[in-house]
Amino acid sequence: MEKRIYLLIALFFALAISGGIYAYAFTTGGGSIGISEPTGDVATTNATAAQPDWDSVLIPISDTYDFRPNAAGDETSIDEQYPASGEHWDKVSENTSDGDSTYVASNDATWREDLYNMTDHSTQTAAGNINYVDIYLECRVTANATQNGAYVHIKTNGAEHNGPSENLTTSYDSYTYGWDFNPETTGYWTWDEVDALQIGVGLQRPDVGWYARCTQVYAEVGFEAPPLIGNTPAGDLFDINPHPDYSGDLLVRVYLVNTDNLTKAYKYLNMNLYLEGSLEAGKTPNYRVLSLENGVASFSIDGATSGPYTLSVSGGDYRLTSREPNEWAADYTVTPELYCEVTQR
Repeated sequence: MEKRIYLLIALFFALAISGGIYAYAFTTGGGSIGISEPTGDVATTNATAAQPDWDSVLIPISDTYDFRPNAAGDETSIDEQYPASGEHWDKVSENTSDGDSTYVASNDATWREDLYNMTDHSTQTAAGNINYVDIYLECRVTANATQNGAYVHIKTNGAEHNGPSENLTTSYDSYTYGWDFNPETTGYWTWDEVDALQIGVGLQRPDVGWYARCTQVYAEVGFEAPPLIGNTPAGDLFDINPHPDYSGDLLVRVYLVNTDNLTKAYKYLNMNLYLEGSLEAGKTPNYRVLSLENGVASFSIDGATSGPYTLSVSGGDYRLTSREPNEWAADYTVTPELYCEVTQR
């Protein structure tokens, strides 16, 4: 009898629970959650006709770089240096002329010459096609000259070449001579030739008992190469068009899909993405950054209306791996490949 009572109680609770679930499911199933039945895509995305000009990243600009002595070259025949300690090359290697604080000098009646080695070029600073190599001297004499006292002196491809001799004054002045083409090969300069180039000066006394002095020697190389850093190209990317029957909220995600190829050209690439009509467009800043590191940027649209909502690159910055694309890894690209995804939010 006691067992029957327990069974009846258990059955009573089971019926109550199942009835409650059934009633709950019934009433919810008959309600409305306020979303229209799907009739197709909630929105479409299309790439714009006028994309950012990514090829502009590779457009060369005219630039110069100065190369200064860093070691003795094949000649050190000029008579004197001041101060006496150290070497000849470090008396003429300063970035800004220091006048009579350091110099090499000669009071010999015949020409005496020095040659100096230079630092090698780096594709971080100089690359591309070379337009010219100019050598600069900063020189003076200690008395009014009766004869010329200095000339540019170089050694390239195993041969020495000189510029015209200059009539110096008693004040330090800059004298320059250069070559658009390698004077030994008669062809365009190469960066290997610049790296192996020795630059220097020839000096002779202006008159008996007086000195010709040189306080600075350097080479200026003019070239054309893409800039190492710059502003990200701006322009429209996608037009987003919500379905005419959809007025809900949208979530827009933009993915960077070719990061591997981009990192062969860029050290970093930051794109400031702007989506007109988005919640983010009303904030500060009004853009989201898409980079090689994060790979995705997201936007929200509340209460979508008829489009298009245009997604664009409004700014950003980049740094190339070097200024010499010929040295970049195979399959590099400077053009991002982007995928735009729009979903209900």
